Amino acid sequence: MATGMAVGQAVGVLETVRRFEELPVTSRALCAGSLSHDRVREVTAAAAADPACEEQVLDAARTQTMASLKETCRRVVAHAGDQEETYRSIHRGRYLRSWTDHQGAWCLQARMTADDGARVLAGMEPYRERIFREARRQGRRESSEAYAADALVALAEAGSGDPRSLPPTAVQVRVDHTALERGHALRGDLCEIPGVGPVPVSVARRLSSDAIVKAIVSRGADVTAVAHVGRTIPARLRTALEARDPTCVVPGCGARVGLEIDHRVPLAEGGLTVLDNLARLCRWHHHLKTHRGYRLAGSPGHWTWSGPDPPER
Repeated sequence: MATGMAVGQAVGVLETVRRFEELPVTSRALCAGSLSHDRVREVTAAAAADPACEEQVLDAARTQTMASLKETCRRVVAHAGDQEETYRSIHRGRYLRSWTDHQGAWCLQARMTADDGARVLAGMEPYRERIFREARRQGRRESSEAYAADALVALAEAGSGDPRSLPPTAVQVRVDHTALERGHALRGDLCEIPGVGPVPVSVARRLSSDAIVKAIVSRGADVTAVAHVGRTIPARLRTALEARDPTCVVPGCGARVGLEIDHRVPLAEGGLTVLDNLARLCRWHHHLKTHRGYRLAGSPGHWTWSGPDPPER
């Protein structure tokens, strides 16, 4: 029977259905129509790796954005098995494939460890940012995926030469202090490259000596930063803020590209450049807060976003 579904997608659907036999709670959630197929697929993959976390990932599926749910599920899967062996297996199976499709477009697919992927993205970022700014100056607006494709080409053209004096973008590794001391992560420990995925603690230790890697070691939710009274964000403070706010903090947004730093209490009103007075917002939400009267309140993990006050009658 023809379904119009791609082979890979069909295989994913069949795998999800097979897992339902061992995940009755998730199965009932799907039958009740409370979760989309995409969210159920993420939940079943994580819960199949660690059935004890089924309720946890189901709760995440009901409350988190899709991007946050994927991160939650990746962490569950990472802690379910031997992290070192999983890392070595991914490295052994690494590949980069290219082909030309029926329209003549060149296509690319790659699979590698999270830290190697982060290096690729970091190498592309200065070019992507430059291309984005140039497009804005020319009045052009295209998708972030289009700018990323242009950045990959620009990176290849630069080769080993000077990338037009653009500053390098560092890879950031976030690891809990207790996991770093122990030498491996337990369930609930954080050891990952934000926006990319979990890595073994041994990889975090190795990367921490690399010149282009920022290793952020935290105790719980605490990240130490340096206070500053000016508009310029010191390097240590910027690093701490990037670690705390990997995405736009407005609930439900989840944007990662082109984030801007906002002073919650503006400098003109006496606000300081300290961690507690800073938050990272996407360009659109930053514009709404600065020029349209929208308000950001709360604290990390408990942010609220509200519209401007209605005009007085």
